[in-house]
This record gives sequence, C-alpha cells and structure tokens, in this order.
Amino acid sequence: MFNWREEKILITGGSGLIGSNLSSRLQSTGLDVFPVGHSKGANRFDLRDPIAAKALFDKVNPEVVFHLAAKVGGIYANVNQKSDFYLENTLINTNVIAEVRKREIPFVFAMGTGCAYPKRLENEILHEEDFLDGVPEVTNDAYAFSKRNLLVHLRACAEDYDLKYIYCIPANIYGPEDNFHPLYSHVVPGLIGRFLASKERNEPNLKIWGSGNAKRDFLFIEDLIDAIILICDKFATSGPINVATNRLTSITDLALTIKNIVSYTGEVGCDLDYPEGQKQRLFGTDKMRSLGWRPKYDLSEGIQKTVEWCLANPEKWKFSG
Repeated sequence: MFNWREEKILITGGSGLIGSNLSSRLQSTGLDVFPVGHSKGANRFDLRDPIAAKALFDKVNPEVVFHLAAKVGGIYANVNQKSDFYLENTLINTNVIAEVRKREIPFVFAMGTGCAYPKRLENEILHEEDFLDGVPEVTNDAYAFSKRNLLVHLRACAEDYDLKYIYCIPANIYGPEDNFHPLYSHVVPGLIGRFLASKERNEPNLKIWGSGNAKRDFLFIEDLIDAIILICDKFATSGPINVATNRLTSITDLALTIKNIVSYTGEVGCDLDYPEGQKQRLFGTDKMRSLGWRPKYDLSEGIQKTVEWCLANPEKWKFSG
C-alpha cells in the first residue's frame, strides 16, 4: 500500500506561506522533503521555464509532489496584473504536471483557490462539485481561470493515466511567513502590515478598501497544515476538497480585530475607490469534517500569533516604497 510519508517529497512554492510552514512541519517529523521556491537559494527553480522544471525533477526524483507554487496576490495585484497572473500560473502548473505525468509520479497534492468559485454562488454555500460551474468574480478572474486549469489538467491525468491527486481549496489563509506588502498582499497580512506601519508613524487614520461589508472565512496557517497532513494520511479518492472554518467575518470586523491587537489608536474608515470582490465566500466543509478535522485557532488567536511573528521579524512588513 502506498504510504506518502515513506517517499521522497517535493514541495514547490517552498518559500511561500503554505510551502514554508508545510516544509518545516514535515521536516520536523523526519520526512524526506525537498522544498523549492523563489527565495530558496540553491533550491531556486523558475518553474515557468519547462527546462528548469525538468532539471528540478531530474534532481529530486520525487514520488510525492506538493504543488504549491504560484504567483499570488490580493485584489489590487489581481486587478492590475491580470495577464501576468494568468500566464505565469498557467506556465507553472502546466510544466509541473507535465513532469509528473512523464515520470509517472503516483500522487500530487495541489493547491487551488476559493476565489475561483463562480460569482453566481457568492450568497450560497460553496460545494466542491460546483467549482467549475460558472464564471468567477471579475476582479480575480484571470488568476481564477489559471487555477481552474490546474484542476482540469489533474482530472484529465487521473482519467487517462490513473494519477492520484488532491486539489485543496482553502479559505483565506494567513499567518507567519505571509506577504505583508501594503498593496500586493492578501487582506489579512496587508492590513496587519498597514496597521503596524500606521502605528509606528503615529498616523491618525487608516482606511480599509471598499465598504468593509464583504465577508470572508479566515483560516490560520497552522490549521491548514494540520488539514493537509490529515487529508494525505486519510487519502481515499482523487478530487477537490474545501478547507475552511465555517465562520464568516466582515472586513470591517477583521480590521477592528487587528486594530485592537496591534493597539492602534487612530480612526478606521473605508475607501470606496478600491474594489472589494465577492460579497462573501461560505465553504461547504462536509468532506473535511468527515475526516475528523476541526480548526484549533479562532481569528483573534491567529491574528495575535501573526502579529507577534511580525514584531519579531520587522523586515517582513516594513516597506520603504
């Protein structure tokens, strides 16, 4: 019987939020892990290039691939860099899965995105079987379609070549090792970085993007890593699976939570000139809960741990431009 823990494991995107935390967790338990990413020094491979992708797989010769590499960013980046998001992610995904197929690697764990769910379902529960059934939100459609393509490619390989795969669709992830850039990050790290910077500069007010009414499910990275490992341990059938807390929080409430934890004393307002994306994303989690997984951290606990990490690593959130 195939046991993923006994195999050589390749982690693409190993320097990102998920990849760095997953690599650390797996390596701490003695697994044979090879993480690669854009800031991994000698382990840096540009997976947009098929020659580099081949060189990576030649070097590692993995039996299990956690494919987490992606060009990612928040709503501002997705709106302003659509062609880059679509092209770069399509190249990365195509090159990685092509190598998986050529080498007959038996198991792939791939990372999807909740923002690729159809726009028409923003007021409904998002179930895995509806993932491809409709057009995604326009503010992130280019990125969403590139991530959907990854699922289609994996599913085709499963049908044609019996590839076993998991396509994980997480809620809004945050935590240590995230990207805290004020413009090009996701909402949680972006706000944490901005609140910390505003407090340091004694700025009297801070504006969140949009109305603040949009709601998201925020998932702390340690809970996601627990879920990933559990999914792999109990892996039964190929396909997509949602990982979320089932708790929705408005962007306004998120901002106030961060404000209190950071101890920022200024005023918080809204900037309606910025987009806010889908009204809400509420994930169906029956599959994940049937495995026995439950999140351990509530939003305040996760934000507290992330802020503490930022304070210990100021170079991660202080930007000069």
